[in-house]
Amino acid sequence: MKRKLLHAVLVASMAVALSGCGNTSGINADAEKTQKATETENIEEERGTEVAAAEQKENTTGTPDENGNYLINGSFEEPDFSGWTVTNNNDVTEELDVYDRETDCFTGAQSLHFYSGNNPVDFSMKQTVSGLEDGTYKLTAHIQGDAAGDENPTVYFYALVDGEEVKADGKLQGYVNWYTVEIPGITPTDGAITVGAHVATAPGGWGTIDDITLVKE
Repeated sequence: MKRKLLHAVLVASMAVALSGCGNTSGINADAEKTQKATETENIEEERGTEVAAAEQKENTTGTPDENGNYLINGSFEEPDFSGWTVTNNNDVTEELDVYDRETDCFTGAQSLHFYSGNNPVDFSMKQTVSGLEDGTYKLTAHIQGDAAGDENPTVYFYALVDGEEVKADGKLQGYVNWYTVEIPGITPTDGAITVGAHVATAPGGWGTIDDITLVKE
């Protein structure tokens, strides 16, 4: 593929969207093979290049969209990483961008895409929502891809609330074999939640992240 707390529940999802983005009809083992490759996370310190070129907007009003999602651009349908701070740790990830290939997203028409051929993959991303009303929230995210033989890749999503981080591991388990991560029971006392992810794997690693939601339970 060349381009483009306290309670955590991991849900392995083998399902793919039935229509539009993520539909795997007709995809076989040969297709997966030809899907060519076409940080350590530290909450206090991030090193590398921030990829997003657009001004980073934040949801400071605590207002959800029509689907109840409090995150801005959670499905990466904007032409850039609006809403997100995406950091290419140590500048090693060769491709880190918005991917407009519909078969490689979970919903919609775009996703966050990563790939490195000669270098490791190592990037992080985050978004802060503030102004939230009292209550309990749930983070859900979807990821697919390949770790290029790395037996110990770093793949996780997290929620940072009241200074405490809750993590849930993800998996890179094959082309459009989506792995769903859920972190429920997020209850901020100051109306703010930071959500994010960190992916680090061997050269040749690739994948996409899509449809990240933060909803009220």
